Amino acid sequence: DPANTPQSSTVRARAVTEEYATDSFENLLFSICRFREVTGSYPKKISFVSFSFKRERFETLHAGALRWPLDHFNYVGVDPPSSTGFNLQESSAGEKSNSLLPFQTDPYGCHTEILQRKRRERNPFARRAPYELTCPEMKELLHWCGPKLIPMMNVPWGSLQSA
Repeated sequence: DPANTPQSSTVRARAVTEEYATDSFENLLFSICRFREVTGSYPKKISFVSFSFKRERFETLHAGALRWPLDHFNYVGVDPPSSTGFNLQESSAGEKSNSLLPFQTDPYGCHTEILQRKRRERNPFARRAPYELTCPEMKELLHWCGPKLIPMMNVPWGSLQSA
C-alpha cells in the first residue's frame, strides 16, 4: 500500500543530482563524491546509465583512471530509437575521435586541448565543484592529472580491488 510507504523510501526522496560535471569522466568522478556527501560513505558498486557507444570509454578508461574495479561497475547502454533521428553509427564515430582517443592518452582530461576546450565551453561561469572540501579523502584524485594512473592506495575505495 503506497499510503503506508515511508516518504524517505520513495525514489523522489532519495534522488539527488550532481551539478558540476562538464564531461563524462567528471560525471563519474563527481557522482562518487556526491554519493558520499549524501550517504556518508563511498559506494561499493556503481551502475552507470548512458549511451551504448560510450561503454568502452567508461569501462576501459574512466573506471580505470579512477581505479574503480570493473567487478564493482555495471554499465547500462541505452540509445534512443532511430525514429528520433539518433544515428548510432555517426555517434560512435564522433565518440571515437572526440572522446575515446583523447582520453586514451589523457585519462584525466587535463592536457588534451579538445578535452580542455569542452570543459571550458560547458562551464561559462567558471564554477568550481566543492568536492575537495566535502570529500577530503578524494582531494588528491580530484587534482590528479596523470598521465600515469593514480596509485590504488591513494583512492578511498582501494580496498574494493579484487585480488
